[in-house]
Amino acid sequence: MDTMRRGSLAALSVAAVVLAGCSTIGGKASSGGVREAKDVKDVTIGFSQRQLDAPYFAAMVDVAEKKARKEGFHLEVQNADGDAVTQLNQAQTLVAQGIDVLVADAMSPKTQQVQLKDVAGEVPLVFVDTGIEGVGVTSVSSDNYAIGKLSGRLAAKRFHHGSTISLAILNGGPDDEIVGPDRQRGFLDGLRAGGVRYHLVARTPANYSQDAAVPATESILAAHRDVDLIVGLNDSMALGALSTLRDKGNKKTLVAAAADGQKQALQEIKSGGCDGRYISTGLNSPALAADRAFDIALQIGTGKAAPKSFKKQEYTRAAGINCKNVDKFYDPHSVF
Repeated sequence: MDTMRRGSLAALSVAAVVLAGCSTIGGKASSGGVREAKDVKDVTIGFSQRQLDAPYFAAMVDVAEKKARKEGFHLEVQNADGDAVTQLNQAQTLVAQGIDVLVADAMSPKTQQVQLKDVAGEVPLVFVDTGIEGVGVTSVSSDNYAIGKLSGRLAAKRFHHGSTISLAILNGGPDDEIVGPDRQRGFLDGLRAGGVRYHLVARTPANYSQDAAVPATESILAAHRDVDLIVGLNDSMALGALSTLRDKGNKKTLVAAAADGQKQALQEIKSGGCDGRYISTGLNSPALAADRAFDIALQIGTGKAAPKSFKKQEYTRAAGINCKNVDKFYDPHSVF
């Protein structure tokens, strides 16, 4: 397994030449037809992961590695470390190295659309978690709006019906163009559907990272010490907020997540019970998404299925999680 980042100028130059010298749009990868049959042990699948500093993204890599060992295909993993340009360079390098299929979690759908469309013209491209509409074979993800709304409705149960609460949101930053906004919109709609109005006092980036959520939460509390609820658009950010609240001696502010179902968050919900500080999250399973994305990639790589045979969007199971149903989802042995 080669998980090192291959960002050398020489490798990127080769990738640029290969991409520039081929007919990208309308070529063999974008035709949608069945590829030549290939033994699974001869198939190489690239995985362009956006970052690994949050457990959700690391869990997808773990699923991919286990699937590669079980099925026998070769896996090449690249970590963009939260940088959209780096991810493009790494994707081009993987193409130049001759991968059969690329699985990617897009960092910035708006800014990467043209380049990843070119990549999709060279090799079949399967998106996982975050895709780009009209690009590639398919995108496998959760329905982020639906999950956010389910969590928001559960969060509303902790407040008086008809009340107005102060609310702060930890988001993914300027590159978070689709996933985060959908989760935020869903969560806020869920609060309203649950009979709770809100006053949004802060929206602060924390890059989906627990560590980054700590200073972000400190900034929120400095301006809004008595905020009623801090919502992380994933569990990692909500967990960072909760640890900061505890460090600051804040016993009033509650936390929730729009999505994920991370093991540590479910532990907090379970241990706190229905009077706990961590009030809700939504099921966004990295295992379900990654397993399905790599199943599709392997079918295409071995020639068992044509790219055009898959739907352009596939959603994993959606569910809201709180103290009432957490035992259905909590697994102390899970990676995530």
